[in-house]
Amino acid sequence: MDKKLLLEEMNANQVKNIVNNNSIAFIILGSCENHGDHLPFGSDFMFPMNLTKIILEKIVNNNPSSDHNYFILPVVPYGVSIHHNDFQMTMSLKFSTMISVIEDILDSLAKNEIKKVLVINGHDGNIAPIEVASRNLKDKYPDMVIACLESWWVLVGQKNISIFNVWKGLGHGGEAETSAMLVVRPDLVDLKSAPDQIIPNLPSDDIRLYWKFSELTRTGATGAPREASVQKGQEIIDILERVVLDFINKMNGSNWRYGVSTSNFE
Repeated sequence: MDKKLLLEEMNANQVKNIVNNNSIAFIILGSCENHGDHLPFGSDFMFPMNLTKIILEKIVNNNPSSDHNYFILPVVPYGVSIHHNDFQMTMSLKFSTMISVIEDILDSLAKNEIKKVLVINGHDGNIAPIEVASRNLKDKYPDMVIACLESWWVLVGQKNISIFNVWKGLGHGGEAETSAMLVVRPDLVDLKSAPDQIIPNLPSDDIRLYWKFSELTRTGATGAPREASVQKGQEIIDILERVVLDFINKMNGSNWRYGVSTSNFE
């Protein structure tokens, strides 16, 4: 990257020049857990981090003189993974811990007058903690804007049902996630070791079961990873890029106001 986007790579002088109260901060949340024999334990934070870099590089290159600037906070590589605890080397935070971590990060941003935040999440167990923490901080800082891409693995199948061959691409280490990793970290994908198709027998799409993952699979993965491809992975990135860029462009256009506040925007 010609322009620094990662906070962890900036020194104090660069932070002074790049980060200000007009900045948009990106928080990347993931997990560390078994994704089958074919994907790395860090898939849930590797893909969202790489996706965010791709999106911000495009923004910076296409709008070098924009009034808005962007930076990415150091990734949070652990999440709530208690439903994966039956698998070796699951690194899980408690719900209360994860909520506190997210709250503390948001609070730190607010104290630095960073009030525009987009969370890019890569793990299902983080969705509930993100909502609790975000609502708590929104109550504390009403002028803070907190947005979240909660579950990209569901969204891509909804945006284009023709991409995937099996189960709308769903699955832990399944068709969509494996395809995405084939694009951003192909060196860490071992398709030869991918398990056979595993579609859990669940009675309803409308009623949620709070399962343990060992009830759904013995491999650490579900879905159809052998159906994955680089082409599908690139289509996934293209969809998510369009979704995030459309959101950012609309928010920038209203100076990050929304709802009734936009009626007063000039």
